[in-house]
Amino acid sequence: MLFFRKNNLYFFLIFSFIANISIAFAKLDVSIKQIKLEKAQDKIVINLEQSSVLSPKIIELLERGIPIAFNLKIKLIKENKFWFDKVIKQDSFIYQIKYHSLIKIFEVIDIHGNKKNFEEKKEAIKFLLDNKEITIDNYNILKNTILKIWVELDKNRLPKAIQVDVFNKSWDIQSNIIFYDMSRL
Repeated sequence: MLFFRKNNLYFFLIFSFIANISIAFAKLDVSIKQIKLEKAQDKIVINLEQSSVLSPKIIELLERGIPIAFNLKIKLIKENKFWFDKVIKQDSFIYQIKYHSLIKIFEVIDIHGNKKNFEEKKEAIKFLLDNKEITIDNYNILKNTILKIWVELDKNRLPKAIQVDVFNKSWDIQSNIIFYDMSRL
């Protein structure tokens, strides 16, 4: 019985910490403003313009050292009239921002894995949310093909204490989904 009395305080503190972080993440908004596609031989180049608002609570969590990662997902889908749609190709690109409090530097990792350090958070957030260029190789134009693209918060890169809070839907943050008819290319 003494064991449970002693650890009740720890359990309470952990769950209250998770609840406070969950409330803060509810104000995060991610959206895709515009998408431009260009075709070059058997490649497609996608230019993505993203708009995002990071709330002051998110920035506060970032300054505490909690990394925030986003997952940019792309699917090429061939539509079938009589059967299920077929996913031709799918890719996932991760980009993230984290703050190193000891050296007071923001580290941003872009979708290609390149790291860049910033001393000011405004510059780091601007670089994180800047336009992204993605190349899809080995693409042959097929009829009835649609490109589906969206951004979501990568929950797997959050600290384990936050991942425990599975039932809280405030962590399910996703942008608008854009569908692009590839026959227009």
